[in-house]
Amino acid sequence: MIDISTIKMYDEQAAINHVKSLGFTRHAATEGETKTINYIRKQLDNENVDTKVESFEWTKTLTKLRKLIFLWIFIVNLSCLILLLYPTFTWIILPLDMLFFIVLIFGGKYIFDHSRVISIGKKRESKNVIATIQAKDLYPKRPVIFFSAHHDSVSSNFPYKMMKILLLSAVVFLLSYFFINLILSIWSIIAIFTAIQIDFIYLWIRNISLIIGIILLSEIFITFFSKKTNESIGSVDNASGVAILLELAKLIKKNPLKKTDVIFLWCGAEEMGLWGSKQYCSKHFEELDKDYDLNKSYNINIDMVGSYIGLVDETGLLKKKKLNKNLNDVLKASDTQQKIPSEKAKISLGSGSDHLVFQAFTKKAEKKGFQVTCFLSNKDIKYIHSKKDTPEVCSVENLNGCIDICYNAIKSLDLRVE
Repeated sequence: MIDISTIKMYDEQAAINHVKSLGFTRHAATEGETKTINYIRKQLDNENVDTKVESFEWTKTLTKLRKLIFLWIFIVNLSCLILLLYPTFTWIILPLDMLFFIVLIFGGKYIFDHSRVISIGKKRESKNVIATIQAKDLYPKRPVIFFSAHHDSVSSNFPYKMMKILLLSAVVFLLSYFFINLILSIWSIIAIFTAIQIDFIYLWIRNISLIIGIILLSEIFITFFSKKTNESIGSVDNASGVAILLELAKLIKKNPLKKTDVIFLWCGAEEMGLWGSKQYCSKHFEELDKDYDLNKSYNINIDMVGSYIGLVDETGLLKKKKLNKNLNDVLKASDTQQKIPSEKAKISLGSGSDHLVFQAFTKKAEKKGFQVTCFLSNKDIKYIHSKKDTPEVCSVENLNGCIDICYNAIKSLDLRVE
């Protein structure tokens, strides 16, 4: 392991200065995005880092499809509420629930397939910035390390923390609602063919279900009208990631890895559905697979470094498993050696980040050795997607700590290449 903890190879104020310089709204397809692209290019040009800017089209597909899902849940929920008022017909809820979950499972699988590019609605244009720093040894089929960070910012008409609580409680109420309704619908079927009566116990349970259903309807109604706005300057989310990648690119330019290429990707329109990374992988994956050994490659995604350094360690909604084989172990070894504290982080329900796109494309291509990870300070949700997300939330020590962890880790990974 190469220890750089006592020798700073970069300006320790540079990262926080980047965050401050990007202290303006950067919503995708706005003037703020253009200013951001120009800032990134200027910083890299000053260090003679070759860059490429690629334009791509995106739409509010994910927003529209999510609203369609909420509308579907609302309609089914309302239908169930009406049927509950008529015990003789409550059994209809059973086939209705089956249809509901079939549509939800297969529709959700289609919508959230991150290797699929779905375009619905008015098209807009955004840009990715790409910088490739080659290894000293240009042998064929060498590994590559992708560093990714989105450069756009977004805010919401409802607080992010409120929406997170609302979504989590809606999931709990939804599962409880359908479980109780399952019991009531079976009871209703049995009552038709036997002497079992619709008694006070049935009505008591039914009334509980009605209350849950009304609460659920209210939550879905509020969630349906949530929308993204352009009022946050996004210092934590994600000027921090932009800044860290800029300083890492400068470091690697001065000190290229021996056997591993490094590609830096500043993604556009991430907040609108991971569009930048999807378009990049969709356009370049075949040539990347041809040029590199993706089974020995990595993606390190920087999506929020604020009041602490968080590292996503697990994946899966119900059944949790390690996000990667040993990439996090290497990063943790790096922060332990340099005495830089980091914590485990979790991706909130309904959220996503660019590493999921790399994971989806490599999984589809059966590149089982490819590993991804993500830096994410999800405890800072009280700031993100709001006007509170300002440079003051970004700790200089954490920004520099993340740079040190990543730089030391990729040096270690490079030494392991056979």
